[in-house]
Amino acid sequence: MPVEISGLVTHNRGTPLHPAPQDQFDVAAITASAQAQEAAGYDRVLIANASLMPDSHTIATHVLANTTRLRVLLAHRPGFIAPTMAARMLATVHQLSAGRMSVHIIAGPSDKELEADGDFTTKPQRYARALEYVQIMRRIWTADAPVDHDGAFYRHAQAFAPIKPVGGALEVSWAGTSPESIDACAQTADLFAMSGDSIAHIRAHMDRVTAAADGHGRQVGFMMTCLVILGQTEDEAWARADAVLADFHAMMARQSAAPQQGPSNFADSTHAGDHVLATARAATRHDRCLWMGVTEAAQGKYGNQACFVGTPAQVTEALMDYYRMGVTRFLIRGFRPDTDIPEYGEQLFPLLRAAADAHDAAQTAAIPA
Repeated sequence: MPVEISGLVTHNRGTPLHPAPQDQFDVAAITASAQAQEAAGYDRVLIANASLMPDSHTIATHVLANTTRLRVLLAHRPGFIAPTMAARMLATVHQLSAGRMSVHIIAGPSDKELEADGDFTTKPQRYARALEYVQIMRRIWTADAPVDHDGAFYRHAQAFAPIKPVGGALEVSWAGTSPESIDACAQTADLFAMSGDSIAHIRAHMDRVTAAADGHGRQVGFMMTCLVILGQTEDEAWARADAVLADFHAMMARQSAAPQQGPSNFADSTHAGDHVLATARAATRHDRCLWMGVTEAAQGKYGNQACFVGTPAQVTEALMDYYRMGVTRFLIRGFRPDTDIPEYGEQLFPLLRAAADAHDAAQTAAIPA
């Protein structure tokens, strides 16, 4: 299937090298970021969600209203509203956007963060609840008559949504490499999202998800998140990487010296994060041009920083290694979005799409008539 390229829209002008204060909300920046990514050829943008973030649903609706083609991957946390109501809310936005939205389920990796919103469940409980939640939403989206439900976490009588999503259902994506997450994903998700990592680690995650999905008679697609640093030559690309690392160290020093705004203990270790950090600690360069220098420097802070460094052709070949394994979607962002986004659109995306199309054509031609 054709490669899909996703980006990220945040609620201010912060970047990985210059984070904005958490209370900064910039409507113009939201609009400009979405429109710049649409112009660069991104297919979709993620709207993230966490206990200190503004409402992702409202931002997603704004992005959809201010773009014409761009789709949205809406991060949504189960457990805070009824799944019957969530099903209607998501179906409404899906209709308003002519089907340009999918939903990304975030069960919640950090106990402390969830407690800030009054949720004192354990991670296994949250994944079990998320599974039941999505199963209910899927039933509401497809039911042609009111339905009852009496489960471990939810109970309802005669629930119904006359307004359905465009085409009958929203695409559901999932993340988290713990056994509980993968089991729940295998039962109900369409897409499994992974942090950027070495080919070996990504293949291992995919094998586990595929085996679990096979056990339920289902198929699940795959997406990987990464950053990219391009150069006209390999030397130029790595010089840019060195500059990024220097700026990242400076950012960490500024962050350490600045007073904390809000809780600072939300970033618990995660199963997926531990895998990525293990890759970085083993070496900062892997495979063709995967660079874990910033990941190693961050030591688990500031999210996923796995990065591909090289010329557009070199990065394309590196991403194609994953595409040939079955990763058909890439969430690609940059350390300096203002200059990186148009550069990706001009230099990287056309090569990546052409390479993926050529691979798919060759695969189709190889199938016996």
